[in-house]
Amino acid sequence: MDGILAYLRAFDYLGELEGKIALVKSDFNVPLINEAGGALRVADPFRILQAAPFIRELINAGVVPLLVTHLGRPRGYDPAFTLDPLLGPLSKALDKRVEIIRFAPDSGTFAPKQFNTDYLNGLFKDGIIPLLDNIRFHPDETKNREGLSNILAGVVDVSIQNSFGTAHRKEASSNRIHEYLPGLAGSLLVDEIEAHMKIKRPGSPYIVIVGGDKVEDSLQLMRAIFRAEKTTHWSNMFNPELNLQIGERLVDYVLVGGHLMYAFVYAQLTMLKEENLKGLPGEIKKDLRGLREVRLKGFETAKEGGYLYNAEEINLAQGLLRLYNEFQFRDPEPLKGRRLLLPIDYIVKRGDTILRSALLHELMDDDEIVDIGDKTRDLYAGVIGKAKTIVWNGPLGVDDEKFVEGTRRLIEAIDANREAVKEIGGGSTNFMTSAYETESGRRFNMGFRSTGGGSTLLETAYDSPVTISLIMSARKLLEGGYGTDYETLRKAAIRKHLVRGERH
Repeated sequence: MDGILAYLRAFDYLGELEGKIALVKSDFNVPLINEAGGALRVADPFRILQAAPFIRELINAGVVPLLVTHLGRPRGYDPAFTLDPLLGPLSKALDKRVEIIRFAPDSGTFAPKQFNTDYLNGLFKDGIIPLLDNIRFHPDETKNREGLSNILAGVVDVSIQNSFGTAHRKEASSNRIHEYLPGLAGSLLVDEIEAHMKIKRPGSPYIVIVGGDKVEDSLQLMRAIFRAEKTTHWSNMFNPELNLQIGERLVDYVLVGGHLMYAFVYAQLTMLKEENLKGLPGEIKKDLRGLREVRLKGFETAKEGGYLYNAEEINLAQGLLRLYNEFQFRDPEPLKGRRLLLPIDYIVKRGDTILRSALLHELMDDDEIVDIGDKTRDLYAGVIGKAKTIVWNGPLGVDDEKFVEGTRRLIEAIDANREAVKEIGGGSTNFMTSAYETESGRRFNMGFRSTGGGSTLLETAYDSPVTISLIMSARKLLEGGYGTDYETLRKAAIRKHLVRGERH
């Protein structure tokens, strides 16, 4: 962890923050399930429970926490994504009543009757904790624009970043806001960053497993992962043991599952040329030629509940395929010369029939790929068994509840490897692991369990945007860049800086 960030642990400044309103960016984007009657209920409160101890510490120290999170991926205001389902679990975790500061869609911002310092202080005085409604209702959040940052800075006194799950994104409430307010690091974020130091150290074979349903995000992160070198991270740059490994790649293999399977199936089929078919049996050639126009269920049926891919996702998959795979389906040695490992077979739903091991050339119109096949499970388990570093984000099936066999085989394989440095991340990943533990009565050895999925993937390659933003904010604070209103905080930071320096 960068030294200057260590000086801005929010726990170190509770005395200076008493009576202040702190924006506390959290990750409460938890999995939800539908109950009878259509009500939504939190399926796994893991992220809430992880964040709650720090928030309770702020409350006990007299700091007014304005909790900020997103839920799902709304495009602007959408009442289906309001935070009401979180109120019960969050109130229970904090042992305080929580009230939502509502978004006013007519004005395009948060309701001014609630979103003001007097109202927030009054809530806190009455023992009620304010929770800003879904921050992504505001159009500036995901675009990292100053409008929302200005609005937030007009109400809160300081920013505390405690959301590792969104640390890989540049957002107004976690990056742009630090132009106006000092940023501190919450204990959960600090713990996450320090834990991730282990996966920044090269331990070969180093494998990353990528599944889930955030296809374009995952493909972009995979590009960064493939490019990362053993000396990419600052903590490795000056390691004399790595001097002879400058330029060597950090990650040996990336294993693919989840909705990414569709992207890579179409990437292969749209890239396929006659020259790539040479040496294959005649029937397989014929089948692959016919598949160039195949329409798989779940690919172009978004209006019916399937998953719609765009051209950018296929283009990204094609680029990765050219560089790191090149038609694995035709090679009997899938590991030979490849860093990107794709499924060699699939579990396919064909009408009312489930095919357990369908090869690429055996796919047909209206087939639905639902999980990795039996042969792929064996391949992936073998790679995992020999790994020294394992990072996993995202289920391997396309439905977290219906198709779990591939993911559970993966969990068992990771558990069986007792020598590797291991880390899993993300809401669905932790949820499926916990559900399997409950059902089997076992506790799996999965290493560090992170609250962030995409952020965990990013940490294998780079420091997160939030980490960098906090480092820059720390420097600005120490140099007096936030003005006289923060002089007390600046002096406290300098004192702690000097004390830490003396200890070292």
